[in-house]
Amino acid sequence: MKAALLSEAYRIDMVEIEEPKIRDAEVMIRVKSNGICGSDVHAYRGHHAFRKPPVILGHEVSGVVEEVGKAVVDLEVGDRVAVEPQDGCGKCPHCLAGKENICVSRAAPGIGDWKGSFAEYFAAPARKVYRLPEGMSYETGALMEPLAVGVHAARRAGVGLGDSVAVLGVGTIGLMSLIAARKAGASRLYASDLLDFNLGKAGELGADAVFNPGREDLPGIIGEREPYGVDKVIVTAAFAPVWEQAVGICRGGGTVCVVGMFGEPVSVDLLSLLLREKSIRLSWLYGRRDFLTAIDMARAVDLEPMITHRLPLSEAAKGLKMMDERKEDIVKIILNS
Repeated sequence: MKAALLSEAYRIDMVEIEEPKIRDAEVMIRVKSNGICGSDVHAYRGHHAFRKPPVILGHEVSGVVEEVGKAVVDLEVGDRVAVEPQDGCGKCPHCLAGKENICVSRAAPGIGDWKGSFAEYFAAPARKVYRLPEGMSYETGALMEPLAVGVHAARRAGVGLGDSVAVLGVGTIGLMSLIAARKAGASRLYASDLLDFNLGKAGELGADAVFNPGREDLPGIIGEREPYGVDKVIVTAAFAPVWEQAVGICRGGGTVCVVGMFGEPVSVDLLSLLLREKSIRLSWLYGRRDFLTAIDMARAVDLEPMITHRLPLSEAAKGLKMMDERKEDIVKIILNS
């Protein structure tokens, strides 16, 4: 089969490799659509902690079941599906509590023996494969993974009915968090980003107000609208000044939820947090519940505005280069097979 191989940093080659062989509890998926994730770009640059060349990238994937293992009973050949691209050990306290995302033995595509989905075929554990609703496109199906990240973030932040929520950084994950926060009951949604194009997308997807902190006083403007601060702040832009803004605009008794992966330590003024009882929560990936919620949510939400570019799988190198260089407005690039 054909696959897009990261041979070395900044180099993607289309190669012929052997099709994966499935185990009894796995299914083979003929890939239809892939999303290019920010973590794929980190790997492309040679910066990813676990995905190192040579490696097949990709994990935001949808397709059609081509083959089922002997032990698979709830999926059939021909099913249209999306994949929750992670698998825990199934035995540790985290897995037993339904938190495979923090399993110390967590497996994921592109790590170890599990090949990524930038290929014609992709193998996955059947219990991590979900049927797409009738009428949902494969492209939307490939967005279920980042939407699940947003669902988990809104849940970890504790977003509830009537809350005011600020999302700082509205790339793909920020936009998905915005959608999930609205569905969770947020009544006022604010979005902040340095890219006006992304802010426009945030407005399309339900933000009540958008701000560019590069030229606007975000704390001041938020303070005028929310004199006591916002109830929940979701941070997807992993930069120290954004962290400081998040803590500053959060009301007393509110919550700052960090989703973005900070590469450098940030200082935390514990006393100021303590005196106002502000909570800090962290959100990593998702669980089965989040993935199922995302699929259900997508029935009623148009995610098409997220997709700014479509390319064939054979142009994976072009897509990753576009994401890396950011010479044009991009939110999500979909690779179609």
